[in-house]
Amino acid sequence: MKNKILNIILFLLISFSVFSQFPSPKYHRYYNNFSAVTLLNDSEEELIEKQLNTFEQETSNEIFVIIVDNLNGMEPWDYATKIGEDWGVGKEKEDNGIVILIKPVKTDEGGRKVFISVGRGLESVIPDITAKEIVDNELTPNFKNKEFYLGLKSSIDVLSSLAKKEYDYKTYSEKNDRSITQGIIVLIIIIVVVILMIRRGGRGGGMTIGGSGFIGGFGGFRGDSSGGGGFGGLGGGSFGGGGAGGDW
Repeated sequence: MKNKILNIILFLLISFSVFSQFPSPKYHRYYNNFSAVTLLNDSEEELIEKQLNTFEQETSNEIFVIIVDNLNGMEPWDYATKIGEDWGVGKEKEDNGIVILIKPVKTDEGGRKVFISVGRGLESVIPDITAKEIVDNELTPNFKNKEFYLGLKSSIDVLSSLAKKEYDYKTYSEKNDRSITQGIIVLIIIIVVVILMIRRGGRGGGMTIGGSGFIGGFGGFRGDSSGGGGFGGLGGGSFGGGGAGGDW
């Protein structure tokens, strides 16, 4: 009898250890309950929550933002995929969920990580290469500058637009290619101007830049999202490991 009780206790402890790896959803789509790092202030959290809820109401698609300090020895893609599956992110039979996983601290597991995991139902409109472009163009550059709200908002804007088919992933990719090309052109022009200034100065002349100048910049990818509402039911959860991640 004593051994039977010990076996039951041992089984319960093992079960708790396994299933406690993943938090369970409550009534929000932005979860910072599992990290000691505060990325957003209260008003920013409210705005992101509102944006996510509005997106779900307009499209039935669901985006969850999860912030954790520990990946429990798993790779970011695996952790994000399992959260999507265990929580059932997305609608049943549609599998139209997205998980944005953020690990904002450096630990023995590695540095700061981010991963966008895409449900099977959205892989055709948000393929892996596009998820990687969103990470590289929207998330990590802003996170490096500690612009966490801007990084999340712009990423959700792009994911929402792609899911709603306001434009396709090819258009998004081409837009960013053009922005990069414009930036290179601006850099080349600046270098040429500096070289000319140095050469003229070396010949005893001079150059003054005052009344006019050259202003260039990179095109942004922004949008507005407002609204609110309740929490939709979960029932999706078919994640095939699609998505992409990065470091900052």
